[in-house]
Amino acid sequence: MEMDPTLKEIYDLVLQQWPLVAAAYAVLWAALVVYIGLALKRLNGLGKQIEVLEAAVERRVKTE
Repeated sequence: MEMDPTLKEIYDLVLQQWPLVAAAYAVLWAALVVYIGLALKRLNGLGKQIEVLEAAVERRVKTE
């Protein structure tokens, strides 16, 4: 049984272009990792700012 010519053409095209597809996925994953890393860094910085503000509010409440 022979494969449909249209499917054979599609599979041949995909097999020829797989390095580009793999590279695109690699770039996507790298960008996602960088984005998540930057978001976590920002969240950590915001957590530190909240701690400083809480300490300032606590000092202010004690002096009043």
